[in-house]
Amino acid sequence: MFDYSEIAETANEIIEEFGQAVTLTHVIPGAYDPTTGGVTNTTTTQTGTGAVVDWAARQIDGTLIKVGDRRLLLSAFKTDGAALTAPVLGDTVSIGGVVYTLVEPLKTVGPAGITVIYEANIRV
Repeated sequence: MFDYSEIAETANEIIEEFGQAVTLTHVIPGAYDPTTGGVTNTTTTQTGTGAVVDWAARQIDGTLIKVGDRRLLLSAFKTDGAALTAPVLGDTVSIGGVVYTLVEPLKTVGPAGITVIYEANIRV
C-alpha cells in the first residue's frame, strides 16, 4: 500500500523551501444582537506555508478564473506541524502583506483520503 502521508510531508517540505508564510483567516458570522444593533463574528486564523504561482494562460477563462487571479498551493500543515484545517470559499489569506479571498476553484488534493495539499484560486 502506498503511503500518502509521506507524500504530504514531502509536499510540505517543498512548499516551505519555495513558498512563503501565509495567514489563513476564517470568519463565522454571528447572530444579530438587537440590544447593540451589531453582529459579533467569530474569527479564527491559522499560519501555514503556501506557494503563489500564476495560472497558465489557457486556464484563464474569464468566468471561473479571471485575469489577475493567482493560484495558491497551500501546505496541508500549519507552521507548528499540526494539520491545517481545510480552507473554505470566502476565507482570506494574507501573503506578503496582500490579502486575497479564496474563490472557485478550491480543491483538496487528497488521494486515499490523506490531504497532500490544497489548491486554491485567490483574488484581490
